[in-house]
Parts: sequence; C-alpha cells; structure tokens
Amino acid sequence: MKGKKLWFLCLIALCLAAIGLSACGLLQEPASLSGSRKGPSSTAEEKSESEPQPEPEDPDFPVMIGETEILSRPERAVALNPSVAEILCDMGLAAKLSGVGTWENTPAGLEGLPRCGSEVLPDIPAILEAKADLVLAVTPLPETAREQLQQAGIPLVSLQKPDTVEGLPGYYTQLALALLGRESGPAAAEAFYAPLMARYAAVVAAAEELPEHPLGAFAAFLPLTLATGDCLQGRLLTACGIENAAEEYTDWQYPPELLIPFEPQVLVVDTRTLTVEEVNAHPNYQTTPCAVNGRILGIDGSAIENGGIRLFEAAEEMARLAGAQLP
Repeated sequence: MKGKKLWFLCLIALCLAAIGLSACGLLQEPASLSGSRKGPSSTAEEKSESEPQPEPEDPDFPVMIGETEILSRPERAVALNPSVAEILCDMGLAAKLSGVGTWENTPAGLEGLPRCGSEVLPDIPAILEAKADLVLAVTPLPETAREQLQQAGIPLVSLQKPDTVEGLPGYYTQLALALLGRESGPAAAEAFYAPLMARYAAVVAAAEELPEHPLGAFAAFLPLTLATGDCLQGRLLTACGIENAAEEYTDWQYPPELLIPFEPQVLVVDTRTLTVEEVNAHPNYQTTPCAVNGRILGIDGSAIENGGIRLFEAAEEMARLAGAQLP
C-alpha cells in the first residue's frame, strides 16, 4: 500500500512540473525562436526597401508640340534657327542648349557651343555628338535629316514663327512648352511676354498720339530694297508712327520709277547691309529730308527678324525717330 502511495505522489509531481514548463513556454519564447520570427509589418517594410520605387510622375511631360511628342524634360536641345537661340537666351533658358546652328552672329554666351549646321543643311553627326535630346527649328528640315533624327530617337519640333508682333506670345509659348512642359511652359512664357507686350502697347499708343506721321521706309539695300507692307519690318514701321512709303507693295520691291520723287522724311537702315554714312553719301539720298535733317536710324535687322527683346527696343527707337514721346 505504501508503494502505491509513493508512486502516485511521484506521478503528481511529474505532472505539475510539466504544466510549469508549458506555462514558461507560453510566457517567454526561446531566444532562437523569437529572434527568427517576424510580424507582417516587418515583412512589408523589407519588401518596400528591396523593391525599386516608381519614379514620381512629371506633371509637365509628355507634351505635344504640333505633331511631335516630347516624352521627358529636355536638357540638351539644339537650336538650328537664330531666332530660337536668341529667345531662349532672353527667357533665361540658355543652359538648356547643347548646340546651335552655324551662323555669323551667335547670341552672347553661346559662342562656345558646338555648331550643328543649318535648317537647310543640318549636321546630324554634330547633333548626335552634342547628345541632343531635342532639335528646334523654324524652317522644315530635309526629309533625310528628319529620318535620321527619328532613327536616333531625337524629337524634332518645327515651330511656327509669326510675321506680326501680336503673334509673338504664341511663338514664345511654343518654345516654353517644348522645354518646360505643359504646365510650367505657358506660365513661364506669359511671365516673359507680358511686360514686352506692355512696352509695345505703349509704343503704339504714343504713335497714335502723333499729330503727323512722317513719310519713311526701312531700307536693306540702296537704292530701293525697302520693307513692304507684307513683312514684319514694314508693319513695325506703321505701328511705330511712320508712314511706310512701300506699304502698298510686296516682297521688298519698290518701283524703280519712283526713285526720283522718293523723299523720305525718316529712314531706318539695316546695319547688316548699310550704314548711315552710306545713305548720306548716296546721290539719291543726300538731299532728301531724312539725310538733311539727320533723321536716319541704324538698326540690326536681326533684332526684328529674331523677335526677341531687341525687337521691342528697336520699336521704341523707331517711335522716337517718328517723334513719339515715350516714358
């Protein structure tokens, strides 16, 4: 009987010990097990760190300019037209250029950039060497050049250059869209052109106040290569308060038979091809009112052709030549 009782007591002790060990296991896992077990949040963090994150979406790109889609923000554009290069400099975007056309007069600050030919004959190897990610032009490029750029994956934007001052804001907007995108571009363009158009409006208003508009012309060559009413130079003369003697004609052609009676009171000359001294010495001009009264103004014709800030400066000079009072 005593043996059975002792055996029973041992059995109870063993059961109590087993229960105690289980309770310890519930309260505290072995270090080897607890260290290797990870919860759901830890797994998600590891996965997030190991997987590549998607690039943030650019609100400005892609953007469509005409028929060309620009997928991402350009950083190395090539300007094949001098107007494009000058306006980008005026807009503070010169750093976006990695190459320019082969011109005689390059805007200040761009002289060291690679020369990439012209719109008529673009230098495709030079464009590739400049690592261009965009090509900007005004005149359509030859088909072969367009195909080569397409094969290289370089977008080509053919801009619409206006022949009126009023059309310039749209031109500036095209350029800003191409380089800055669909949201930032229009805002940057407006910030650029708003003060310029205000200056132009002041010129027009002052010209309209003139009691008399002097007869004049814009001369590219002597004796009669004059800006006619169908070109930007001719329209600018009229807007600035000068009665354009060649208003009724086209293509810079003034009738030769009108040379003798041509008596301009004021004259604007393109300094790329003429000087004031040459006009004063010319037999057909030396006795005209513009020469006698010293009312001849020299202007670099590219200022008007390129359509940048210099155009508005030229307009103010022309209005003063007409006698307009500007602030």
